Amino acid sequence: MEKQVLITVNSVMDDSSGESDEMSFITEGILYREDDNFVISYEESEITGLDGTTTTLRVNKNSVTLSRHGSVDTTMFFEEGKTHLSDYDTKYGTVMLGITAKKLDVNLSESGGDIKVDYILEYNRSYGGKNSLHVSVSERKN
Repeated sequence: MEKQVLITVNSVMDDSSGESDEMSFITEGILYREDDNFVISYEESEITGLDGTTTTLRVNKNSVTLSRHGSVDTTMFFEEGKTHLSDYDTKYGTVMLGITAKKLDVNLSESGGDIKVDYILEYNRSYGGKNSLHVSVSERKN
């Protein structure tokens, strides 16, 4: 059963030079269960710089898959202690991403919850920085 939810996204990106960039936003989206996964989906906005893009998170206790389709196309796979490669396609070209999840904490149910991922990001096999992503999902009150 699909539910309307409020989604709070907090991300911190520490780049290779030591600079830190934080971003937080709240948006509306949907939450539903598909087999052993929870699926969260929302539309990006100008705030994120990804206007015209749909972001979908497929979440289970051991992994998170983040897919984006629209102005950018990518699928990022987070699995603790493992590195996964992914293409990040934009209108300017494609970059190869390496994503190494250092910590993955999932506490999600049909009524919402939290996803926390700490990960290392590489761009075309060069160190891109240390990042953290915290997604909080709550039922939307009418």
